[in-house]
Amino acid sequence: MARIVAEKCTCGCKMKRLYTRAEGGKGWDSVGWLCTCGCGCVTMDEQWQEGECCTN
Repeated sequence: MARIVAEKCTCGCKMKRLYTRAEGGKGWDSVGWLCTCGCGCVTMDEQWQEGECCTN
């Protein structure tokens, strides 16, 4: 897997990568970034979009 430089949130903390289980249950797909300092900052990747059930 390629090395990715961690993004930083608005308070300057390094963010950790968010993953979800890949199609078929083999491996993991990265979906965004999460700050673990407690500020609640989350950034989602552009290719990840909510499904129709989440838009209601």
